[in-house]
Amino acid sequence: MKVILLQDVAKIGRRYTVVEVPDGYALNKLIPKKMAEQASPANLKKIEKFQAEIASSKSADNDKFEAAKVALSEKKVQIAIEVNEKGHSFKAVHEQDIVEAATAAGIKLDLAMVKVNSPIKAVGEHQVGLVSADQKAEFTIEVIKK
Repeated sequence: MKVILLQDVAKIGRRYTVVEVPDGYALNKLIPKKMAEQASPANLKKIEKFQAEIASSKSADNDKFEAAKVALSEKKVQIAIEVNEKGHSFKAVHEQDIVEAATAAGIKLDLAMVKVNSPIKAVGEHQVGLVSADQKAEFTIEVIKK
């Protein structure tokens, strides 16, 4: 029986793929547990439409990532924080702070794209990750005294 997997199933296949499985397995396990649905023409059209939407969304995300990467290589993001005499802060700089500073500098970033590897609590330049699905890059932020 051909079924469309609604989630990843070990040794069978990945989500939203059409696979051939034994009738008993499909009728007794996959379909009742909502792990799959029968591969009817209507369901196949629905899945094809969904896959096309995912592909266009991925394309838009890649475009947004590339635009952010280029903009961040041209401009340096500055974040002002309150520090003590030694140049250290009690509060770390978070992803949201970086996104707000980038937006103020005219760079469009999503919160999900920014990845801080270790807490940033000191004045100076720091490397921050820019992540989108399978793409990764790094950019520099400058933390200055408020």
